[in-house]
Amino acid sequence: MAAFPRARSSRRVILNQDQRIRLDGVALPLTQNDLCESAYDAGAIGFLAKFLVQTTLPHRRQPGSHYSRTDGRFTLRITDVGGAGLPFGSYPRLILIWMTSEAIRTASRELELGASLSRFMAELGLHATGGHWGTIPRFRDQMQRLVGAAISVSWDSDAEGHHVAAGENLLLADRFQLWWTPQILRTAPPTSSVTLSANFFEQLVAAPVPLDLRAVRVLKQSPLALDLYAWATRRVSYLERPTLISWEALRRSFGTGYAETPQGRVKFRAKALEALRRVCRVYSALHLEIESRGVMLRPSAPHVPKIVR
Repeated sequence: MAAFPRARSSRRVILNQDQRIRLDGVALPLTQNDLCESAYDAGAIGFLAKFLVQTTLPHRRQPGSHYSRTDGRFTLRITDVGGAGLPFGSYPRLILIWMTSEAIRTASRELELGASLSRFMAELGLHATGGHWGTIPRFRDQMQRLVGAAISVSWDSDAEGHHVAAGENLLLADRFQLWWTPQILRTAPPTSSVTLSANFFEQLVAAPVPLDLRAVRVLKQSPLALDLYAWATRRVSYLERPTLISWEALRRSFGTGYAETPQGRVKFRAKALEALRRVCRVYSALHLEIESRGVMLRPSAPHVPKIVR
């Protein structure tokens, strides 16, 4: 059970009398009873690469072609090498969940962006719409940004009296072919596909974090809530004792775009509290307490247990 101070924001996740989950006052096609069924039984399993959980993508549009975040001794750097700009927001996070899930399902580096991706997006309640603010233009933009990105991960540690610095540079895709149809045509366009680089593919399928896609569907409008959901279920999966995660540590990992000022830290804390409330609404087994210094995580069951093969 999560313990929160009184909310200051009017934006809440609540249940109405028929137990239908409502987000910002809008009823979602998901009830609390739906979440009682396991993700495995519901066929709602997705995955995200472990290295994309510790720290992750920008929440908002970023200037320039370089971006970095650090979690302890782990640093993630993203470079725009394709010229489309850095990926940001919820869409690239959802695409990465699909990529990881599809790479595991097919055991292949070549992913076809056809029926599987359409089905995945439909499961998340994302319907194809045009126009400037429609899902199709935004999805297209973020997909192009994502496949044109290079990712660098680095970390350091101390072992047997020696300091070790290590890392890996990952080009997301070796090649891609993306077809977009702005209007209905008599003939279907060729199949769009993305061929993941060998290193990136290996990172995706190496100990991925299982997620409940029903929770992802509820949280999909908030990049920070998606980040904290994936981070929390992975973190508690190996947590042995109550652990305090400071607000500053959370901000360094997930607080991109917030000023390095007292006002920026206060704003991030308020946004993180709001996002954590959303997470706990769909992940009721998560045990945490909000303290003045940070978030006290207590040993909890991961939202989706790993299958021991």
